[in-house]
Amino acid sequence: MSNPLQLNVGQWREIAKRDPNGTLAEAQPVELPAVISGTLNTMAQTNHYRFKANKDEDFVFEVDAARRGSPLDSSLVLFDAQGKELARNEDALGLDSLLFFNVPEDGDYIIQLRDYRFQGGNNYNYRFYAGPLPYVESIFPFGAQQGKTVEIALEGHNLDGTAKMTLNIDAKARRGRQEIRAATPRGLSNLVPFDVSDMNEIIESEPNDDADKAQSVTIPVVINGRMGEAKDIDRFKFKSDKDQKLVCEVVASAFGSKLDALLILTDTNGTVLAQNDDANGADARVEFDAKKDADYFVAIRDLTQRGGDRFGYRLSIRPPAGSAAASFVARFLPDTLRVHRDGTTRLRCEVTRNGGFEGPVSFAFADLPSGVFADPVVLPNGPSSGIMILSASKDASLGSVPVRLTASGVIGGKTVTVNAEPLGGDRPVRRAYLTVLETSPFRVELASLSAALEQGQSATLDVVAQRRDGFMGDIKVVVEGFSAGREPVSKSFDGGETVIKGAESTAKITLKPKMDSETGTRTIVVRGEAMVEGQLVAQYSQPMPVSVSEFPVLLSSQLSRLSLAVLPPGSTSAAGEALTVIKATRRAGFAGDIELAVEGLPAGVKADVSKIAASAAETTLKLNATEKTEVGTNFTLTVVGSFVFNDRNYKARTGKISLNITPPEQTEVATNAPPAAVTAPTNPK
Repeated sequence: MSNPLQLNVGQWREIAKRDPNGTLAEAQPVELPAVISGTLNTMAQTNHYRFKANKDEDFVFEVDAARRGSPLDSSLVLFDAQGKELARNEDALGLDSLLFFNVPEDGDYIIQLRDYRFQGGNNYNYRFYAGPLPYVESIFPFGAQQGKTVEIALEGHNLDGTAKMTLNIDAKARRGRQEIRAATPRGLSNLVPFDVSDMNEIIESEPNDDADKAQSVTIPVVINGRMGEAKDIDRFKFKSDKDQKLVCEVVASAFGSKLDALLILTDTNGTVLAQNDDANGADARVEFDAKKDADYFVAIRDLTQRGGDRFGYRLSIRPPAGSAAASFVARFLPDTLRVHRDGTTRLRCEVTRNGGFEGPVSFAFADLPSGVFADPVVLPNGPSSGIMILSASKDASLGSVPVRLTASGVIGGKTVTVNAEPLGGDRPVRRAYLTVLETSPFRVELASLSAALEQGQSATLDVVAQRRDGFMGDIKVVVEGFSAGREPVSKSFDGGETVIKGAESTAKITLKPKMDSETGTRTIVVRGEAMVEGQLVAQYSQPMPVSVSEFPVLLSSQLSRLSLAVLPPGSTSAAGEALTVIKATRRAGFAGDIELAVEGLPAGVKADVSKIAASAAETTLKLNATEKTEVGTNFTLTVVGSFVFNDRNYKARTGKISLNITPPEQTEVATNAPPAAVTAPTNPK
């Protein structure tokens, strides 16, 4: 008996690739819609297909290769009949491509399919779905309860009026993620994910933006909702019938939602008890100890306050799975890893701890190909993410292979190992792939081993480029890493970018934590990228820890704009004076005096500001205009605080304060003199 092979029975015309079709001029004519089966038999081979299309037709192009086990890392490019590129896509569905195209005018068009790395071979097979095909991009709701009937709204391409579909869910239907498809006048659509639960399910109901209009729900429950518009907030009120652990969990990204969820849990007084975003990719999760008969409110919104029909979610409020059993969920991204021989790349490992589990979790690959290595990454109690480095030897096996990352932790004295779920963007995908490429003409490394900084303090990192085979191109180097969640390290740092010029092999990168940056230790790497024979090539350094500690004082001005008027002598108008409160936020245990001074003060303006005394939080800055004050609208000043902490001299600055100085009002001067006589001119005779 042979090994099993996949066999597809489809609804579209089947077309076999025919050679030669390696150039635009040789493009194989095809009538669409159809499914094209082909193989990229040799290195750098491209396949071209010519088709006719009518204006305003909505075309869908989908490659099914990597998901079938092919090593093909596809790239799609669409051209008009003259060879002008109109659209392209790579990696929309893992290593597979997906492209939507609205036809601008009647005529011939050509679609090109190739391997992204210009690889090929007898096993580089693909099935290529092309034409005005029915394709569902989004549904709502994302799930329903066993034994119930649900009406699902559909959005996508070429659905021809099929805006809704009805599902009758069997009472014994398998719980969890399923796949459904829509029946349209053009045929069956693609498969889309759908969730089946055993809990009561409801639809979110507006208005529920404010606490006094919060939608009351009975737990356990799954709420299906959408952020209907920008700045929308959905609030729900619930009560616990006993002392117990409860979980409020959002699932959205797995169903293709654009929502980056923020969850906020409050009591009846509005006190925030917990909040979370990005516990699982762009999704959010809060676990807390609920009290018997206590009322709670949970609010959900988009982190950046976006909204629309594509911002759906499933919010469950329930006890943790397994009656609060300790557990963890592991994930990693990206799902498509590329590493060059004798080079490195990086991936992000994430863990969500549940049910009181707080132990370390270790990530390790289970099945790397020959010549590829990755040291395990351990996330100790506390951190929920870390960077893993993947390295390839000079003779590592070329090509693409599926890979599996595992995560292990000790629960109840026993080692528990789970498969880490790969993420494509924010969406879970079925399988992750590693592609080993030929040796890159350069490498980058950090000469620095670590850095310890205070907020606002700069550090210089030395970067070394190893050039090969005479490569003399510029190499752009950028510091990469993550702040909280998946936000880039640039959220907390300024700088972090430079260029190693073609004749050089070293460069310096300045890295400066922002005054409001996150503190603690994080791992960074340096990404070097350069154009090599028309292709962007990226290399990564080994990781380096960077520790950031709090700056002892943050100074701020209550007002960022002030206005003064230059008054005439003797005037006592309040317009000649401006006031603002200077506030000090003390941190890291500092409680001493802060001496204040004003920089950038315009000529003729007097400033009165006293020090902020030990343990005090604020003082008042008073500005007065004099007769000699210069009038203008573009003055900027800063308040500088000087202090000593741990035998070190520090300076803290407020943000810039704009100052507008206006001239004195013009007044009429009254006199008792009679008006001058007006004499008419005389004409000479």
